Amino acid sequence: MDKRVLALGATMLAIGFSFYGYLSETEPAGTAGMSDDEKAKFDQDVVMNIGLRNIAGMVGGLGFFIALISIGIRGRKKGGVGKTITHKPAET
Repeated sequence: MDKRVLALGATMLAIGFSFYGYLSETEPAGTAGMSDDEKAKFDQDVVMNIGLRNIAGMVGGLGFFIALISIGIRGRKKGGVGKTITHKPAET
């Protein structure tokens, strides 16, 4: 397991989902009796919020994927047993 990759994945996971939670809580709200310009601005704000939430969710998901992959990464073992040497049979 590579601890640096695991730390990167856990950090991305935490940041992505914390931004997702923040953006979910601060979603713009409309009011009754809005003019056409206010409705257009409101719609743009909602679309921007949804797009940023999608990006934050993808960052969190990618962080989870990286953390999961880091568990399966194994470093090379140095100084281990090498290949076995086989000798050809002597010809007579």
